Amino acid sequence: MANQVNRRDMERWLLAHGFALAPGKKTGHVFYVREGVKVTLPGHGPQDLTKKHVGLILRQLEGAGFDKDEIRRELDA
Repeated sequence: MANQVNRRDMERWLLAHGFALAPGKKTGHVFYVREGVKVTLPGHGPQDLTKKHVGLILRQLEGAGFDKDEIRRELDA
C-alpha cells in the first residue's frame, strides 16, 4: 500500500460494506460485526493503523469472502 491506512478510513469502509458497530467492553477497542465476522480496531492511540494490523484485517476479510486487492484499492482511493 502506498499510503498508511487511517483508522477512520477503515471504519468508513467497514460501515459501507455492511458491518455494524458492536457493543464493546472496557478494552479500548472498537468492534465491527457482519455475518459472524468480527473486526477489531484500536479505539485510541495513533489514527494510522500499523502495517501488521492492516494485514491482519485484510486476511480476516479475505477469509470472509472479500477480495483483498479490491479492499486495498478502495482504501488507497
